[in-house]
Amino acid sequence: MSAPHPGSKKRHTALSGVRVALVYPPYGPVRNEPGIKTVKENYGIFPSLSLLYVAGILEHAGCDVIFLDAHAHEWTLDETVEKLDAFAPDYVCYTLTTYLFFQSMDWIKAIRAKVDVPVIVGGVHMSIYPRETLAYPELDYAVTGEGERALPDLLTALVKGHDLSDVRGIAYKQPDGRVVVTPKAPDVPVDDAPFPARHLIDNSVYFSFISQYRNFSCFITSRGCPYKCIFCEQGSKPFRARSPENVVDELELCRKEFGIRELDFFDSSFTIRKDRVIGICDEIKRRNLDIVWAARTRVDCITDDVLSAMRSAGCNRIYYGIESANREVLQTLKKSTSIEMYRDVLARTKAHDINTFGYFMVGNPYETEATIRQTIRFALELDLDYAQFSKVTPMPATEMYTLLLKETGRDYWREHIESGSDEDIPRPLCDMTDAEIQRWCRLAYLRFYYRPKYIARAAKRLKSRDELVRSVKTAWQMVANPPRQDADSAGMEVLA
Repeated sequence: MSAPHPGSKKRHTALSGVRVALVYPPYGPVRNEPGIKTVKENYGIFPSLSLLYVAGILEHAGCDVIFLDAHAHEWTLDETVEKLDAFAPDYVCYTLTTYLFFQSMDWIKAIRAKVDVPVIVGGVHMSIYPRETLAYPELDYAVTGEGERALPDLLTALVKGHDLSDVRGIAYKQPDGRVVVTPKAPDVPVDDAPFPARHLIDNSVYFSFISQYRNFSCFITSRGCPYKCIFCEQGSKPFRARSPENVVDELELCRKEFGIRELDFFDSSFTIRKDRVIGICDEIKRRNLDIVWAARTRVDCITDDVLSAMRSAGCNRIYYGIESANREVLQTLKKSTSIEMYRDVLARTKAHDINTFGYFMVGNPYETEATIRQTIRFALELDLDYAQFSKVTPMPATEMYTLLLKETGRDYWREHIESGSDEDIPRPLCDMTDAEIQRWCRLAYLRFYYRPKYIARAAKRLKSRDELVRSVKTAWQMVANPPRQDADSAGMEVLA
């Protein structure tokens, strides 16, 4: 292993002894999210990587930190408050996601009523709606971008009583209630960021619905993305990649210190730089790390030598963003791919003995029932090992949401935050109702996963009793939960 990472030891700073609690509230299915209810409820339990990074930043800055994952442990509000009281924090921190905003706020309000210390919030959401969010009296301060510099600077200013206007990358309230948003903080080189503080959590409780080994965790090797898909906010951020040595330092820590055997790489596109991917794989093999991992990428940045390197280093699954089988829809989404490329790359991936997972979206611009049928047939033709069919949801800070703003003249997410409105958010350039899209997503899952050939093959892949139980539970719920009755009726025969 290389020299100790800067996040591995607590420094003596002005923040030494400052006590910060990070809370990850429970969440469940909500309106205006991409997944359908049954899939969301059975998708798995993942650690909050963003909060674990925050924990690493805080510890590196000298703070005493506790991480309370109420979602993973199914703690009640009273149990969570009891743990907070025992820790006696000076500050409580949360990460906010726009479509889960009110689920999170319910817990934040309830905890603030019992543990009355200042609240700091962060997450991508805060870079989009900082003023609307800090209007809530239970929230005091926000980090509006990356936290490596902004969060320690904010806490240092609070502890020393300095003027917050000098701190970059934050939002705060004036005595009159006016919210001040300071200029963006400079980015920290990604190799200098402290590692996620996985020692603060029980890594044995996490899993995905298709993970095969414990302990399990998620992981990122880069930030941002150079591609401009209109449904993703990552394309608005510059691509910044960690070095192979830095990546594998963290992987080695995961395996040797925390017993993590399986990891899911959450990079938007892991294989953007071929030399870096091969370097990571070579370093994994050089250190003889016994890990299994999966990654997300695009078919237009995969080659046979990359596939070979990934497989030899423990990669057993690649998630591909396919989205649609209709060429016009793909062009509108700004996917620089083709149907022929999907067929070729998926076949080559399977030839390298790597499982394939296809992401598809329903409710795209110019979507019709005919294009959805076309996409489902294509998913079956590709002989994927797994598929996910999600409802298109125009998320803030995406080009798709900009199309919706132009089409409707309404900022639905802003209204959602400001007034608590919870109506269905329409999809730009798409006349299908939410009920229709829900119904087609469910039919797509049924058609894909309930083929006798698929069931037989999936049974052979099962590695553990936990995986079997999860598969049977999800399968039963999918069959038992009928589609919403307010959509037009149609049978499976339309997909045959």
